[in-house]
Amino acid sequence: MVAKRTAAKRKAGAAKAKRKPARNRARAPKRAAPAGSKRVSAPARSPERPAAPGLPMNEVLIAAKREADVVEVPARKAIGIGGRGGPEGEPFKRSIGALYGIAYPLKFSRKPRGKDFRIGPLEGRWWAEGAPAGSQLVVAPRDTWRWRLRIAVPDDVTEDEVAAVIDAATSKKGGKLEGSADAGRVSLEQIPAARMGRILHVGPYGDEPASFQKVRAALDAAGLRGGDAHLEVYLSDPMRTVPAKLKTTLLLELAR
Repeated sequence: MVAKRTAAKRKAGAAKAKRKPARNRARAPKRAAPAGSKRVSAPARSPERPAAPGLPMNEVLIAAKREADVVEVPARKAIGIGGRGGPEGEPFKRSIGALYGIAYPLKFSRKPRGKDFRIGPLEGRWWAEGAPAGSQLVVAPRDTWRWRLRIAVPDDVTEDEVAAVIDAATSKKGGKLEGSADAGRVSLEQIPAARMGRILHVGPYGDEPASFQKVRAALDAAGLRGGDAHLEVYLSDPMRTVPAKLKTTLLLELAR
């Protein structure tokens, strides 16, 4: 019996040894480099990448500082949609969705032609209809508030291009803008050059009046008078940014 067990152990040990890789297996010698030569690494592949699309919004609209100044805003193009009431209302929210719903298909339709562009910050022009001259928007009744939301586009965008994108977006079966009356109100606009007072506002939108006071002071110092309409360029996403850290470029138009 002992002999049988010893033989079985020997067999198991032999099988186990076969399964184990040899630790001292001879390695292939490395090929020595010629004397005096340097080892040269293979060059890393660097496939050519297309340049990132540019932002069609002029820097003057996004490069404001917390000290008010007076700037010249160049003429530019944008797609826009207008409405009335406060930003908490459904028309405002639907208009934002419609505007972006046209901006992105416009961008993608131009990409194959090498005319891609980057979607920039949302811009809003605000004024109060029928409000006394020189009064601030926040003190006017909300039913008098008017706004024009915009997204900057390249200067070579045409009305036919925008119309074709709107038609495709609103007629696409099952699309987000199928049959959308709001998308049908989006239009291309040429915005003329203008001189404006400017400041970077940091904080809640409700605190903007204090920043506009600084802007009016800067305009007064330049011998100019601020008007009633203004622009807001939203540099922060209010859905992801706490109110105290919201950044907005404020631009006050001159009195007419």
